Parts: sequence; C-alpha cells; structure tokens
Amino acid sequence: MNGSAPDSEPSRPQDRIDVAIEPGGLVPSDPATFQREEEAIGGECVFRGRTRPELHPEHGALLALDYESHPTLALQSLRTIATDVVTTFGLTALSIRHASGPVAIGETSVEIVAIAGHRDAAFGGCREAIDRLKRETPIWKRERWTETTTWSDAATPIESPGHEHGENP
Repeated sequence: MNGSAPDSEPSRPQDRIDVAIEPGGLVPSDPATFQREEEAIGGECVFRGRTRPELHPEHGALLALDYESHPTLALQSLRTIATDVVTTFGLTALSIRHASGPVAIGETSVEIVAIAGHRDAAFGGCREAIDRLKRETPIWKRERWTETTTWSDAATPIESPGHEHGENP
C-alpha cells in the first residue's frame, strides 16, 4: 500500500487494501506502512486478536490454536470484505491479516489496521472488518488442549478425502 495514485485520480478501494493469510503467529505490523504521505490521517485503529490462556474443566489447559483455511476462498473473502469496508467507511487504508497453522498462547492470530481521516471511521471500519471476517471467511480454528483437541463451535470445516474433521486424535 505504499504506492501512490496520480494526484488527478482518486485511488480505487482495492488500491488501499492489504490482505494476507500468514503462517504461524503474526508479527505486529507498523501501521505507518499503510499510509501515503500526502493523506491526512486523523484516526488509526488497530485490533489484534491473541490466543489467550484458558483452562477447560474436561480438556485441561489450552496449549495452542491451529488455524486452517481454504487459502483461495479465504483471500477472496478478505479482499471482498476489505473493499466493502474501505468504501462504506471511507477509509484511507485497511489491512486484514490472519494466521494459518499453529498459534501459541500470547501470539497474534488476527490483525486489522484501519486508517481514516477521522476516528469514527477508523473504529467503525475496524469493527466491521473483524465481525465480517469471523462470519464470512473460511478459516477454521482447532483448539489443542492438554487432554484432547476440539474444533471451535464456530468452525464449519470443508471435508476433503483423507482428512476428516471432527475426529479427536
């Protein structure tokens, strides 16, 4: 998102978005990389979802979360969400990043960075992006506990030959 559009043409929403599915826990990004120097930035909202420690009465302590996705469909979903949110909230820039694979306790699994001319747009865009990601994007979360593994209640896995979801190894 560091490129700039010609001064005479307004940038298109897709020029102001950055989406990614990245392996392992995410390294927090620097929001400054998502803005262009000539733009007046009045609000920047960053949301980072982290794996928190939990203790389940039957399953024991949470060790990590494992995220699986359909990469092509997940990226397509993130692009659609980002384009819609940039347009709806008039954002200057929006980044949506989600982890794939194992994410340890304390590590970041999802990061949303919304940048706008005003704080209300940044806050609103950030919330809309995370809410839609959780509802619409084909990313599934398996919880690894000391005693077993479980799929998050929100997970609706895509079945594929030789890979049966829902079984506890």
